[in-house]
Amino acid sequence: MKIRKLLYFPLLGLLALTSLFSCGEDRWKEYYPLTGRDLWMDSLMREVYLWYEDIPAANSLNYFQAPDAFLKSILSKNDKGFSTVDSIMDTPLPSYGFDYTLYKVATSDTTYTALVSYVAKNSPAEDAGLERGNWIMLVDGDSITKKTEERLIDGGARTLRIGKYVIVKEENNGGTEGDTENGENEEEEDKEVGIIQETGDVALPAVRPVTESAIYDTNFIQLEGTDYKIAYLAYNSFTAGTAEQSEKYNNELRAFSQECKQRGINNLVLDFRYNSGGEMECVQLLADILVPADKLESPFAFLQYNDKQSAQNRDLILDSQLLQGGVNLNLPIVYIITSGTTAGAAEMLINCLKPYMKVVLIGQTTNGEYVATETFINPKYPWAVRPVVCEVFNSNGEADYSAGFKPDIAINETSYLQYYLPLGEPDEILLHTALQVIAGIVELPTPKTGTAIVRSFTTQKNLRKGLIVK
Repeated sequence: MKIRKLLYFPLLGLLALTSLFSCGEDRWKEYYPLTGRDLWMDSLMREVYLWYEDIPAANSLNYFQAPDAFLKSILSKNDKGFSTVDSIMDTPLPSYGFDYTLYKVATSDTTYTALVSYVAKNSPAEDAGLERGNWIMLVDGDSITKKTEERLIDGGARTLRIGKYVIVKEENNGGTEGDTENGENEEEEDKEVGIIQETGDVALPAVRPVTESAIYDTNFIQLEGTDYKIAYLAYNSFTAGTAEQSEKYNNELRAFSQECKQRGINNLVLDFRYNSGGEMECVQLLADILVPADKLESPFAFLQYNDKQSAQNRDLILDSQLLQGGVNLNLPIVYIITSGTTAGAAEMLINCLKPYMKVVLIGQTTNGEYVATETFINPKYPWAVRPVVCEVFNSNGEADYSAGFKPDIAINETSYLQYYLPLGEPDEILLHTALQVIAGIVELPTPKTGTAIVRSFTTQKNLRKGLIVK
């Protein structure tokens, strides 16, 4: 998980410096402006990096590289891109606030439509009325090609032609006949096909800086004819930014727990498909809200640093004092929606909840970031280095998810484009599947077979007929 605590660590590695001197001549003044940043990174990593033993010898390194290139040159093979270096910016980069995936038009080799996969809150895209699941068909009246696609990211105001995915019947024009099992001929049935149906134009404003909240969306669902009262929380990041933002977002999480308690919620669906990590205290707080009440004050996680930093090894507990106005929901089970983007702190929560409650995963295999990073800043350079500093174990001493957590029910949401909808809508395929599991319509896999028992969905309030999970 990405730990955002800022530490000032202006070390200089003497061993690294000696490689820059030749023939006994001190060329410090000449070289330092070009190499000082990389030298600082080198000395920092040799102290705090979990796998510091894997850093190459100083005399084999090039200290004149750009920060990202230099960091890459010294990382361990165990580091799957977990450690990063980024420039420090006072404000977020300007953005339209949406992501998309291109799909080639069946009748053209050069034309595409763009499926909107995410829309940030308080963004130009949201102002325009864009929603997850919309299809962009035209940009300023032109088809999307590799050349015109740049208009979706160049920053100017745009007019977008929007469509939606619908299933229609394709008539059998020829009346083709075929043999049935009884040897009789009958007309071939009309086929159902998916098409993009135009819905109109939207005006997309120019880009601007977009700041997102940790909580993306919430919803409360009562399944008709049952006692199932379900809360949905799309929690996109455990990273809260500044101390003020952190407290604000944690208070929003506490307020959510209070509303769940007031509504008598007995099931909760966490949506982590866009959650790539964040702060440990946020993980602890959410765990305190979720776990059975009798597990509060129990061991939660153990952080193990390298042998140079072993004094920092420590236990984390399920600390009820972190609730501070929030409440524990005393849940025996939690349902978590995952994707390949689910990483770091989100995976830590999954791992550390497993000893205390049932965790059901729906979606796709997570990223496999089983370690923690920490942020270091040297005031001389406008760069933040975030190296892996420790491994994170649960209370059973387990951290065996380097290949990611596999879902209990695996679903590729792009295989169900008619149900690729805004987050929080009960018909959205992954939330819908979670509701079906809660209702007992879809049974979880058994430990022996590892295969989900899948049925055609029956109808409850807010549930659609006919979906089959494979």
